[in-house]
Amino acid sequence: MNAVQRFIRSRVLLLTASILIVAMCLSVLVQGQSQAALNRTVDQNSRGLYDVLVQAKADDNGGLMQPEIATGQGGISFEQLDSIRKLSGTSVAAPISLVSRVSQNLETPRLDATDYLGYNAGLAGTAGDPSATDPSKWPAAESVLSDTAKKYRLTASAVKSDGTSDQTLFKTTAEGSLGKAKLIEEEVAGGKNVRIAGPEGETGIKFPAPAGGSEHNLFNLSVSLPLAPQVTESVVAVDPVSERALLGGSGDFLAPLEKAPPADARNAGAIGRHFESLFTSGISMEQLKEGPDFLGVKLKYWAPLMTQYQQAKRAGQLTDDSQAIPLIVRSGTSLDLKYSVKIEEIDDAGNVTKDVGTVTRSLDKDYLPFVSKSPFALEWPGSKDLSKLLGDTGSFGQGLYNPATWSTDFAAAPKYKDGKTAGNGAVDKSAVPGDWVTVNRLPEKGANDAPVDQTQRTPVDERSYRENLATGKKPATPLAMVYGTFDPAKVQEAAGDVNRLPLGGYDPTPFTLTKDADGKDVEKTALKPSLSGTGLVSQSAGAITDYYGLAAARGYEKNASVIDAVRVRAKVDGSWKQAQPEVEKLASEIRDMGLQATVVAGSAREDASIFVPGYSKDDAGKESPLGTVQQSWVRQDAADAVSGSLTGTNLTLLFLTLCGAALLTGASTVSYVRKRRREAGTLRAMGWTQRKIRSWVLAEFGVGAALLAVAGIALSLLSWNPATAVVSASVLVLYCGAAYFAAQQLRHREVIDQEPQHDERLIPVDSPLTFASRQLSTNKFNTGSLAVAVGVFGAAVGGLAALLIDIPRAAGASALSGLAAASIAMPSIILGVSGVAVGLLLTMVTGRFELGAKRQYLGILQAMGWNPDMLGQVRFFENAMVGAIAVPLGVLGALGIGLLLAPYAALWAGIAGLVAVLCWIPIATKVVQ
Repeated sequence: MNAVQRFIRSRVLLLTASILIVAMCLSVLVQGQSQAALNRTVDQNSRGLYDVLVQAKADDNGGLMQPEIATGQGGISFEQLDSIRKLSGTSVAAPISLVSRVSQNLETPRLDATDYLGYNAGLAGTAGDPSATDPSKWPAAESVLSDTAKKYRLTASAVKSDGTSDQTLFKTTAEGSLGKAKLIEEEVAGGKNVRIAGPEGETGIKFPAPAGGSEHNLFNLSVSLPLAPQVTESVVAVDPVSERALLGGSGDFLAPLEKAPPADARNAGAIGRHFESLFTSGISMEQLKEGPDFLGVKLKYWAPLMTQYQQAKRAGQLTDDSQAIPLIVRSGTSLDLKYSVKIEEIDDAGNVTKDVGTVTRSLDKDYLPFVSKSPFALEWPGSKDLSKLLGDTGSFGQGLYNPATWSTDFAAAPKYKDGKTAGNGAVDKSAVPGDWVTVNRLPEKGANDAPVDQTQRTPVDERSYRENLATGKKPATPLAMVYGTFDPAKVQEAAGDVNRLPLGGYDPTPFTLTKDADGKDVEKTALKPSLSGTGLVSQSAGAITDYYGLAAARGYEKNASVIDAVRVRAKVDGSWKQAQPEVEKLASEIRDMGLQATVVAGSAREDASIFVPGYSKDDAGKESPLGTVQQSWVRQDAADAVSGSLTGTNLTLLFLTLCGAALLTGASTVSYVRKRRREAGTLRAMGWTQRKIRSWVLAEFGVGAALLAVAGIALSLLSWNPATAVVSASVLVLYCGAAYFAAQQLRHREVIDQEPQHDERLIPVDSPLTFASRQLSTNKFNTGSLAVAVGVFGAAVGGLAALLIDIPRAAGASALSGLAAASIAMPSIILGVSGVAVGLLLTMVTGRFELGAKRQYLGILQAMGWNPDMLGQVRFFENAMVGAIAVPLGVLGALGIGLLLAPYAALWAGIAGLVAVLCWIPIATKVVQ
């Protein structure tokens, strides 16, 4: 017979080679699918809204970039911006800057109690609004107050929360009597006059100045409450045209800002007089509801503009240099500020006779900076809003009355110190605390310059984590001109998730508390911003303006280097990898201008863990840390790191799976060939030389090697991957090495059975355990071969387990890492399980070489009267002893592979190796019978 026929006839060689070829095909297929999924995941999530971040100077952040890129320090001129835009590789260059910190006094809070007097032509003039309710349909009078005045105690309080604890800013009490109003007709010159008056004996309720008192109107009794704390907002500047190009359709909210007047047409006085003239010359009700047209933009929020203009003019704040600043303001706020009023009915002695209730209102999604007039308008329990009877008056409300205070002092980005680095590359940070900032102060003077009692409210200190910067000069009082609103949540959504890059101030970057000051895990809690705006936590900017607005806010009269950052998108399509050469070229050209250009294509979001020291202090002044918080930062070059690391893991899994199978095939081959010694002896007796016998056997292995080579070449061509060729070549080398070693075992030796019958060294057979020991010691080579095969199996299982366990760590800590690891998790598990299955199958094949002899002596034992349980024990003890020999090999091999390939999971590798060997024992006992 020729070598091919002998190869097929041998069955064992055919079976082991077939198993190895099938394992190669399946493993390469699974690995290819895993690599394709990895590449697809990385490519789809590694290119954000822009490719290069340009700054005048950037700190060395070790590859982890904090989200606050608009620091207020500027450094980039408009000439440099123009040069960046003229580069051939630039598609979009969008500048951004931090403008100012703006302090805003909220309008005086009030408590409204329904005290509706019914329709009266002398009080309610409805002729001007067609949407007003017909007088005949007005409801009957109603009130939550009694006909006679009753004495009440009102306790007003404001509470601020940082998300973890509440802090009472003030609690003020006032008492007085209130009752249902009545209409009084009086004779006056020319006719009768109707006025509203309180009931007899009503004193009203008056809180300390600067709060006003109480008064009756057509629909309510209104009580003026203590001032709410001052709120501080930040403002950023963008170029609306390029910002819209950067954001795409999500940036349409900036469209009105593109129509803002040029710099020489923004005089606040001229714009204010223009709107006054509209009312003088006449304007329709419909126009007022939609908003007067101003250079193609309908100004829905014209009322705050008018009232603030008139107030600033009366107060002498406006000058000839005062400029109007167009703004797109944030919709809602994440500042957690609650205002409450507790209402109690009391007797003359001050004892509570009835708890009327407590009403509370918070700054919420309806709050608009620079616009909202009465965010803390509270309603007495049981009250209702009947002002709609007068029609839709929303467009005619005065809006925020007092102009905001613009400052050239503003808070820069926080500073951080690096801590220890975790195994997945995540770097712990520690915030650098700054000074204490005092908030919750009352104004020095109230209305009509009346002095204010400062003792009624205790100032509150907040820890600042931001350096106070002064830029520009004191400007002439600007006038806020609200063009529209934006939703920060939608902006954050437009910025992406895994590949999110910071926009620079108007996209929220929240902090989440994860550990307390003692390092113990706590329920994840989103932190809230501070009143001062200088705390660690900041919310989205309160408003967005353009660069002419920045010049007006800072008092600049000529161009200055005020651009904090420029976000540049390269003029190249495709994934981050395809765009990388052009992006790197563009970044190099920008660096030649003397600017810092950071390539962020291929970056990904990563949660940074930040320890926050000195967060609060007690009455004695002792400071306490907050704990550890998380914030989404940006991991530079995350795509390269993730792709390289997980590709390496993929290939290592493939190599370990197939090379482990090849080693087990070799062990099986060696054990099988030793069974052919008798055949080799016959050939030797026929005159064959030892060399000819080895060549004769190697020819059979050559058939298997040829099949492996063909399979390896086909797989390499199909996958077109050099790694597949390398792994296939390694498998072929291991197979050929095993074949050569097996052929060396065919050296024929004469074996003469001269076993003494009464040798003391013989183990007496008195139990299944001693019989199993006798059999294994008699067939030492086969026992050793099987133990080595099982040990290799355990080591391979341990190595595969270590690689699988180490995938999350190897991937890194970024959001892309988690996504990429998830994409290859199932293929990697399939690859690992297939490797375990192939290894287990090959060890079973090795164990079956002595099956004929085992069945023979088990039949003899059965004839001697051994029952099935005893025969089962013999098989179990044989496999257990082989397993005992294999355990050190499997555990030490698994530890070695683990330390080499996945040091962080080496211990798990050893445990997996041990478990694999222990599991082999019962499996082999059941299968090999």
